[in-house]
Amino acid sequence: MTETKKEGEVPDLTEAILRGVQLYYTPILVYLGSLGNCLSVCVFFGTKLRRSSSSIYLGALAISDTGFLISVFVVWLNMVNIGIFNEQGFCQFFIYLTTLCSFLSVWFVVAFTVERFVAVQYPFHRQSMCTVARAKTVVIGLTILGIMTCSPTLWFSSPRLKTWDKENVTECLVAEGWEASATIFNSIDAILTFVVPFTVIVVLNILIARAIYRLAKVRRTLTTETRAPQDQMSCSQNPRNIFAQSGQQSTAIDRIGATSVQLVF
Repeated sequence: MTETKKEGEVPDLTEAILRGVQLYYTPILVYLGSLGNCLSVCVFFGTKLRRSSSSIYLGALAISDTGFLISVFVVWLNMVNIGIFNEQGFCQFFIYLTTLCSFLSVWFVVAFTVERFVAVQYPFHRQSMCTVARAKTVVIGLTILGIMTCSPTLWFSSPRLKTWDKENVTECLVAEGWEASATIFNSIDAILTFVVPFTVIVVLNILIARAIYRLAKVRRTLTTETRAPQDQMSCSQNPRNIFAQSGQQSTAIDRIGATSVQLVF
């Protein structure tokens, strides 16, 4: 009897610890994350960085992440007996907002990674392809696509009455009669927001790393080839001029080397 009681106390203790961590950790995470995202938006859109196409993607990413954090905070309010999330209308909206922000965040990262790949792999096309106007078009296009793709969640979720500890509780759950459709949608959503983006990001980062490695190798080769003729020329100078130029030789070689490296980079 004692052993059974002890076995039952362990899950209860674990659940209590996890609940306590969630109770205090979530609002801190939401506050700090939202504050950081707001500052990021101000920096990316309110300074000269807004002229960079990368800032458009990063600013949009900060906004979508903030939307996701707001949804997390609304769900957390249930823990302090503020059941906004379980109300009709709020339930559908925040489920939709969570799904939309998750979709946008991951695809903004993909778009940013694609731009970095173009800049590294095709540097001569960077000025024409990685523009602010193009970045805005991509962000708007992804947003419209996300709004349309995630819209089914507005029908899949609904407040439902549920019995919990012999009490009737209203919770935001899958709408009655839509369980099968919601399961199919969740499978498609997992592919679109995890499998495909993760694969694309991993592949592009590998290609970027390979391109950077090749570029660094070429730079080292060019630097070595540029310095070699300078050393040969110094050794083949007229003997009558060697002693006259001995005081300036070290400085001249340093300048040539620095200039060569600067041209290579």
